[in-house]
Amino acid sequence: MSYPGGGGGQWQPQNNPYGQQPQQGGYPQQPQQPGGYPQQPQQGGYPQQGGYPQTGPQGFPQQGFPQTGPQGFPQQGFPQQGFEQQPYGYAPMGGEPPKKKRTGLVVTAVVAVLLLIGGGVTFFALQKSDPAANAGQDTPEVAAKNLIEQLGSGDVVGIMASLAPAEAALSKDYMESMTKEMKRLEILKPDADPNKLTGVEFKSENIKFDEAAAEKINDHLTINKLVEGKITITSDASKIPLTDKLVDALGTEFKTTTSKSETVDITAEVKKRGTPIGIASIKVGDKWYPSAFYTIANAVLEEEKQKWPSQGIAAQGASSAEDAAKQMVNAALDADLEKVIALLPPDEAGVLQDLGPLLVKEAGTTKPTGAKLNALETDVKDVAGGKQVTVKKLSITAEGETVTITREGDCYSAEVPGQGNQKLCADEITQLVKQQGGKNIPTEAIEIIGRVASSVMKTGVGVVSTEVDGKWYVSPVRSYYELALSLFRGFEPKDVDALIELLKK
Repeated sequence: MSYPGGGGGQWQPQNNPYGQQPQQGGYPQQPQQPGGYPQQPQQGGYPQQGGYPQTGPQGFPQQGFPQTGPQGFPQQGFPQQGFEQQPYGYAPMGGEPPKKKRTGLVVTAVVAVLLLIGGGVTFFALQKSDPAANAGQDTPEVAAKNLIEQLGSGDVVGIMASLAPAEAALSKDYMESMTKEMKRLEILKPDADPNKLTGVEFKSENIKFDEAAAEKINDHLTINKLVEGKITITSDASKIPLTDKLVDALGTEFKTTTSKSETVDITAEVKKRGTPIGIASIKVGDKWYPSAFYTIANAVLEEEKQKWPSQGIAAQGASSAEDAAKQMVNAALDADLEKVIALLPPDEAGVLQDLGPLLVKEAGTTKPTGAKLNALETDVKDVAGGKQVTVKKLSITAEGETVTITREGDCYSAEVPGQGNQKLCADEITQLVKQQGGKNIPTEAIEIIGRVASSVMKTGVGVVSTEVDGKWYVSPVRSYYELALSLFRGFEPKDVDALIELLKK
């Protein structure tokens, strides 16, 4: 099967959901301009687009993807349109919308449910689903309408299933894995089902698109124009399948939380802004699907009064998972943003490849870091959706000095000029935290930090590569997910109990 890609050469598979570029796996975080588009990247980096993800350790995207909140809970959220912040870590979906006008807010409301792919452990109104929803549609207009109709039914599972295949797969894989971890940690009840979690419901009414105004960007991307209707979002924290001990820890305020609703009047918003709201549909194979990430990207372009490039950057995969990771490191060191974008999965990151020329232009001229990758040896293991490549040995020369980091079992050693060989093992982390934190960190917290850090060291930190049409690419979203899962796997149920007790003090 052939897929349209986001590139200047032969089209590659594409339903990339990110809407933002990665920053993890050693790629520096990028400063932003006030308008939301990237300034010139730092060494070896690539830009971080406004309204797109930014994240935690080593900088993977934070757009609509989980951000770590209190107690390490992912902060998956819904649009802040009058909702009070939920006690267990809800945050606005995709970061704060632009404040210049409510465009971003409205678009967030329309596609909020689509962004559930970023946080499988925050709790949604997953009630029922229609397996046929993922069959794709014959036209982009029908795909967009199908999305809104699913939204109107309150069927969040069906909504996610109606997304472009790569977006739906990201959602499914992460939700299942994180729900499993939350049950293991006794945060969710043992019978909690990722397909039947409750907490938020969506309803649409009298939705209408202006079909004549639909904007065909290229042969695989169409922006449909939503002009009328209403969308209501209702949250009810009491329906979340939390364990009794966690509900008790959250206190009376949580127990007495009542249902809250907010209605967005699309018709009024369109009238106020003077233009319709764009909902993106992309073509995969010979079928059309609504895309959360292209929708977000289009909203950002509208905010910045930018246009989609007429031609994108063609995907250029590697021969193996390990080679994809190595090429990505070299591209970052060379400050080769175009190569970095080309090495992203065309089925998950097609939006970045379609935006590629604009991202490169906005990044401006960047100089290579001057650093040289001498050696990169890796271990590879299967993970959901791909292979995780973790560093076994890394040697880089910069400014005439060579630094070599080697991993043996759960120990890391670093050879640094003038400092000799320094070694750190997983079982030494707790003692190190004690030494560095002194009396400022509670004993229970030190033990938890040490245990989680030790777990990550034993697992190793790396990136996830995925295979598309026989070629391998680096997936920033799946890499972030695996990092988050590694952190959660380091926790034990007693750690949650200890954290609850610390919060009570």
